Amino acid sequence: MKPNKLFALLAAAGLASLAHGAEGENKLERVEVTGSSIKRINAETASPVQVIDAKQIEAMGAKTLQEILSNLPANMPALEDSRSMFTGTDGASQANLRGLGAYATLVLLNGRRLSPYGAPDGFQYLFVNIDALPAAAIERMEVLTDGASAIYGSDAVAGVINVITKKSYQGLEMSVSTEKAPHVGAYGEHSASAVFGFGDLARDKFNIYGSVNLFKRDPVYPSDDYDKFPAGFYVDNPAYIKNFRITEGSQPGQLNPGTQFVFDSKGARRGMALPGCTSIVTTGANTSCAINTLPYALAHKPESERATLYLSGRYEFSPALEAFADLSYTQIDMRSHNTPRAFNSGSTSNWYSRDTGTKLNSFSIPYLGPNNVYNKLSPELKGVMGGVAGMTYTPLDEPGHFGQRNTDNNYRALAGLRGSLGEWDFETALALGGSHSVLYQTTNISKTGFEKAFGPITVDPGTGRRIIADNPAYQFGVISEKNAALLREAFPTFDIQSWTRLASWDAKVEGSVYKLPAGDVRAAFGASLMREEIYTPGNAAAAAGDITQQGGSWFKGERNVAGVFAEAIAPLTKDLELDAALRLDKYPNFGANLAPKLGLKFRATPELLLRGTYSEGYRAPNLAESGNGGVFAQTVVKDDTRCAETNAIAQLLRKSSVAAEVTRGNELFNTQCANGTVVGGVTAPNKDLKPETAKISTFGFVFQPTRDLDLSADYWFVYRRNEIIREDFHTTFLAATAKYGPGLVGAPNAFRNTISDADRAVMAEVAAMCANPANAAACAGKLPGYTVGNLAGVITNYTNRGRTLTDGFDIDAQARFSLQSWGKLKLGTRLTIANRTTFNAEDADGWAPNFVGYAGTPKLRANFSADWAYGDVVTSLFVNYTGGHKWDYDPRYISYDAQSCEDNGGALTAAQCAKGTPSYTTVNLNLAWTPTKDLKLGFNVKNLFNKQPYYDPNGWEGFDHRFNIFGRIFSISADYKFK
Repeated sequence: MKPNKLFALLAAAGLASLAHGAEGENKLERVEVTGSSIKRINAETASPVQVIDAKQIEAMGAKTLQEILSNLPANMPALEDSRSMFTGTDGASQANLRGLGAYATLVLLNGRRLSPYGAPDGFQYLFVNIDALPAAAIERMEVLTDGASAIYGSDAVAGVINVITKKSYQGLEMSVSTEKAPHVGAYGEHSASAVFGFGDLARDKFNIYGSVNLFKRDPVYPSDDYDKFPAGFYVDNPAYIKNFRITEGSQPGQLNPGTQFVFDSKGARRGMALPGCTSIVTTGANTSCAINTLPYALAHKPESERATLYLSGRYEFSPALEAFADLSYTQIDMRSHNTPRAFNSGSTSNWYSRDTGTKLNSFSIPYLGPNNVYNKLSPELKGVMGGVAGMTYTPLDEPGHFGQRNTDNNYRALAGLRGSLGEWDFETALALGGSHSVLYQTTNISKTGFEKAFGPITVDPGTGRRIIADNPAYQFGVISEKNAALLREAFPTFDIQSWTRLASWDAKVEGSVYKLPAGDVRAAFGASLMREEIYTPGNAAAAAGDITQQGGSWFKGERNVAGVFAEAIAPLTKDLELDAALRLDKYPNFGANLAPKLGLKFRATPELLLRGTYSEGYRAPNLAESGNGGVFAQTVVKDDTRCAETNAIAQLLRKSSVAAEVTRGNELFNTQCANGTVVGGVTAPNKDLKPETAKISTFGFVFQPTRDLDLSADYWFVYRRNEIIREDFHTTFLAATAKYGPGLVGAPNAFRNTISDADRAVMAEVAAMCANPANAAACAGKLPGYTVGNLAGVITNYTNRGRTLTDGFDIDAQARFSLQSWGKLKLGTRLTIANRTTFNAEDADGWAPNFVGYAGTPKLRANFSADWAYGDVVTSLFVNYTGGHKWDYDPRYISYDAQSCEDNGGALTAAQCAKGTPSYTTVNLNLAWTPTKDLKLGFNVKNLFNKQPYYDPNGWEGFDHRFNIFGRIFSISADYKFK
């Protein structure tokens, strides 16, 4: 066996590791690179691979994998755990190369797959929760920005992120860090880690090491940052702060007796604050008892704690045989309190549930009957609605009860052998991984518990309205433990548990198969078996339709997947190398999938390397899409009809000569546009789904004029077809509207509520305004009103439909300079220039306009880094740049054209609407001082110049959340190596 073979045996699967040996007087180096099964002498492959090492991570100031990816230009914004509450995929973070979705990016740990998170994104897409990876053990991260289904199988369409841990470690190293942001004082993130190990592989024939990583994030609630959003947000949402009732509402712990109301014969709402109210708000002839809701609101950044343990071991039986194993376990706990749900008579919820199928469930909070002991209507109001009273009351008996918590326990155990058989190297491993995620949520009504607290529910014979018991068990107007117990039943904490499991075995052999004049043809052959499982039984009470707005969504599926693959590297000439790979995978329910890949690498000159690839990628339908079960949940749909009608009413009220009516118009403006309408949604899996397929290609060059300067540029192209989609609720709604009219009469898949008392009350406000002669000019013409009720439910399906095309350029440049006595300087930059991103949703309607430069898809994303090492101090500068964008990518949409902005009179001027958001640049500064060889102290400033995000009317809370509002963030760290 050649010496270089012996050392190559020590390379971990999927690691870009080095094996040194000697052949004659020449020193050889074989490297295993992400995206290939074959070790090679030259680390440059036909496919572009970006490497982010530990020093670069430190310069970024990144403490988590999600932060690292947010600084990578090729990665686009995706779900983050800190903004995931009430999304259905709560408590996880994703990678999203090229913006093609987390499901198109394959995430590996040391070259092997990980089990997906238990809660599918959008109740559909399975993905790896990157928060569960062992941050303290990371040596580097390799990002393959090319398709790799021919190597790894399903999902590797946009690229591959391979997180690579240390190969071995001896000793003990401990690190701590903490960061705070003065602009938002509540912000804080803290971490502590330890890496430990013993055994020298060369001397002792073994090495065992491990790492422990602890992470804690402090919660940031609306009370901490409600006034920190871009100024334009408050202009376009003038009632945002006022709706909290910060200065006029009852304060935390202060009993709020509530408000009672009736609707008169014209539909106008007439209300009165109940006796004992200390926070009365008067609007015209009406009074209400207001509560300050700000202290109870759901966190913008929920509290989170993570703990990760990683263990790795290697044992050398002989120079030709080594055993390896690793074990990882991560525990995540994320939580936030939330505003107690109000008892608000007439408030209606619509949802689908598992046991009732496509029959829409509906629940309205009842009224108080004429003889109810808590009916305190004045004599005047008692005669308006037959003595029946509406009630608005916030129960404060158990305020800490309401909220959400997410836990996730993620594990993986792996064991394998690697070695050589003659001239062939081999490797095989068996792995078992999985996750158990649980969503605990307290916000929705249990109809059974509600009946116990307020029932029996009957119908008032005079008005036909549902009413609670005249003397219910729950006592309004007091705070008591008895009430708290009833609330725990009326608003129960229900759990949704999810389990995933991935068992896999793989094996490969690799070596020389033929000699060409230019060198050896090397090949790798392998096979793999996988057992995938997902189980989300759902909540039994929700499945039965007892929990409002929660339908008992559930998934159950399992399957076996077998694959075989081959790869070969052939030096056609001394300067031209061919790389060919082919993988065949067999999934149930559809034929075997064949994924090929071809790559060419040409050394045009000693300094210039040309490279290119063509591959065909695929994504198999996952078990949430094609297993058993269904999605019975809620979704948000923009109801264009209600949006337009509500804004027409709001705009008229804003023209009133009466201040209270102007305020009411501000409260209504955009309420059914920006946030949409919460509706019931149902989607069932489809066993007849076919795989998504993609054609992927790259072409570029690597230029190294000197040993200290590297420049690479690559063009990339992805054309994805036969996409598996959960039919868009808004698109389905629009299609139903086009066919059945705005009222959706007779539509089988979209349903409306009838016009409600609240709707009629709003129209009565308009009528009252226009009865005032002072408003005659404003009220000329037909008065606006509601012609349809709120959207209630939409039914969709999973289907293969649509195509996406995206392409662009990646540029990577790295330079190193010796400053002689002044130390060393390293400069680097990475850029992603998007050229096209477009889709054809129906495979027949033609391509949509190019998204690039519009709707949150900037044309250019880039970073620049500078590291200066001088003595025992390293100073690092990291600059992140995101290009600006416009909002309307389709000329048919006129929401943000200059004339619309001029007419709306909102925060944006006509010129701003035409231009869009400016580019956004942040600068991070990092100082690392090593006063002794064992101690390193760090000081980091993220967002050095305190850059705040620009106002974006399409962004949640008025800004693009890839940019934070926390301003300048200071971090200190310490790292010590024990001898």
